[in-house]
Amino acid sequence: MSRGGFLLSGVLAGCVAAPALASPAVRVRPAVLAGQPAPGGGTFEHFSIEAQPVLAPVNGRGQVVFFATLLRGSGGEGLFLASGDRITRVAVEGDRAPGGGTLSGFGKHPIPSMNDAGAVAFAAAVSRGRTVEGIFVASGGRLRAIAVAGEAAPGIPGGTLAGVEAPVLNNRGEVAFLATVRRGRESVEAIYLRTGVRLKKVVSQGDPAPAGGTFAAFGPPTMNNSGLVAFGAVVEGRAVPGGLFLAEGDAVRMVVGAGDSTPLGGIFAKFSERIALNDAGTIAFNATLKDAPVMGALFALERGRLRTVAALGRPAPDGGVLAHFGLWPSLAADGAVAFTAAVDGGATTVAVFLVTAAGLRRVAGVGDALPSGGRLASFGLYPIAAVGHTGAVTFATAPTATGEGTEGIFVAEPARAP
Repeated sequence: MSRGGFLLSGVLAGCVAAPALASPAVRVRPAVLAGQPAPGGGTFEHFSIEAQPVLAPVNGRGQVVFFATLLRGSGGEGLFLASGDRITRVAVEGDRAPGGGTLSGFGKHPIPSMNDAGAVAFAAAVSRGRTVEGIFVASGGRLRAIAVAGEAAPGIPGGTLAGVEAPVLNNRGEVAFLATVRRGRESVEAIYLRTGVRLKKVVSQGDPAPAGGTFAAFGPPTMNNSGLVAFGAVVEGRAVPGGLFLAEGDAVRMVVGAGDSTPLGGIFAKFSERIALNDAGTIAFNATLKDAPVMGALFALERGRLRTVAALGRPAPDGGVLAHFGLWPSLAADGAVAFTAAVDGGATTVAVFLVTAAGLRRVAGVGDALPSGGRLASFGLYPIAAVGHTGAVTFATAPTATGEGTEGIFVAEPARAP
């Protein structure tokens, strides 16, 4: 979705700015492990595909939703829900698709979204049906379509949905997603919101941007339980080249723009494609900086004010400094921020961290003992973490290139400072 290098698709260099605290005891449990029996037959093989990041959202009830490939299952891949020691199927390749045909793959868009009721929104390919892909919601054993390729694109005259991805679901059952719309011979990007039976355009390529110019490209949207939609976007024209935006009803406003001053000095140069948003309206994001004493940092925007969550060169727990951030942060209801980072000169080389009001704590790191046995050998190619509303953190582990280590998805509940 990035154009002109404005939105980041890679990893930011950065290190922690929050006070580094000694790592507390944490309760880490496996949500699922490779080789474990899968519901409906077969065994879990992998939790990633095509070198994409593994993100396993966790809700307020501690349920974890995840993508997996299967060995000798009824389908080759699918989505599953872990509730404590019980794992259930959400949707598997070969399942009947609403409107006809069958679900034929999840690997193109393997990151689902889940609300506190356990409903799951996801994108999937469809074969032998009237569409080739769609956004779906699974809830209570039923599957319904939110938007499918080939249907009319509201708000874009003559437009047809050609591609849909990156859904996010809130507790009100609303779904926001990113779409490619075909209009004649051209294609444009857009963000849509499904509320009840109504599909509404939030913003599209070519629309006027609040600070001038026109929108040119978008990162995946995020949404809270009040229906606020936040997203990063590239802007063309004589204006700021892009920024982070918030949509409420029919109004879209820019909350941070390229060229704005940062709390660390200098100005914002680039933002991560994905950002995080909680019910308080706080937005967390990665950014690279210009003319600042640090190259990059992680920030939170709260009530219109920016605070630094992490920045280049500051101490990490257990020694060393953080050398690189993961692709994007995750945000809890109380403003705690979870992220992954590489560490130089410390007790671990890569770790999951949680920043609370008390400071920075390490949740899990390479070399740590795992409750399933052995030690954490790797977080995979693109380390990333998710934090739920109540502070539970999920992360995936993977074998090293030479086969050492466990592949699985784990849940950690860090001790909080009083």
